[in-house]
Amino acid sequence: MAVKAKSKSTVMGYCVQDSREYPADRFYAHNNTELFPKGLVPYCKDCCNTMLKYYLKKTGTLEASMWYVCARLDIPFIKNVFEKAQEKHVNTDKFIETYYNLLWGGRSMKKALDKWESFADSDIDFKDIQGVVKTDEGIKAQIEKLELDWGYQESEEDYKFLIYMYEKYTKGVLIENPQQEDLYRDLCLARLEKRKAEQGKIDTDITKIQGRILTLMNKLKLDEFESTKPKTVSEQLIFAKIAQIEQTKPADLYKEPEKYKDYSKLRKYMKDLVLRPALNTLVGNKDFNLNLDDVESYNIDE
Repeated sequence: MAVKAKSKSTVMGYCVQDSREYPADRFYAHNNTELFPKGLVPYCKDCCNTMLKYYLKKTGTLEASMWYVCARLDIPFIKNVFEKAQEKHVNTDKFIETYYNLLWGGRSMKKALDKWESFADSDIDFKDIQGVVKTDEGIKAQIEKLELDWGYQESEEDYKFLIYMYEKYTKGVLIENPQQEDLYRDLCLARLEKRKAEQGKIDTDITKIQGRILTLMNKLKLDEFESTKPKTVSEQLIFAKIAQIEQTKPADLYKEPEKYKDYSKLRKYMKDLVLRPALNTLVGNKDFNLNLDDVESYNIDE
């Protein structure tokens, strides 16, 4: 049964995104009047479209984006309804409206036994969304990100190679600063150039490329193999801790703690010349075993 919106002449809906009221015909109707007392979803139609575009940029796929929108509007995501809406090739601004009409509206695909009341009645989990056609917006966003990281490349295979090499070189390595990251990216780009030269795709001096690769590997200490291979995250954390300790304490302190104990004799001074006489005076102690000939050991004059 199709959902019917209440009279638009008397009912006003409230858009939580815009924080204001609009006439009811600017909202999609909803059967759950316990959750939505006025029988309207909490976002106006314009904000629903904005929401869909936002998730398109985030996920890159229309199906994943629509799944998120359905979750926020508490309407079920039904796979065959989505596919039917997709077949109509409507633009993004009309897609939610098309889906809604096929779900609950005048062209509803709902059958007698279908329970399509809320998002809980969805027939697909997000983890099962795969193999969907990417939208132009999603593809554009991905390309822009790749070009920011790697510059313009001729093909998708080039980007895949660069990403593969970067992950290979940086596996288990803690990137400490942007300069280090840039050196790894430069190394991957040099590797790609060498590969193309070897395949005859570009005409360049392979020797010069190899020299650049060796220089970058030397800077990143990748040319000394096992002796100075990139340290794991755990190793780098240990070395960072050691460096931090040595800024405030001698490292030998941890090897021979007794050797540097009370090195300045301050503890001995406080015990013999402050605490001892104070206890003698206040609580009647009779500790007079102070060797006055050893007074120089307190470094009083320093």
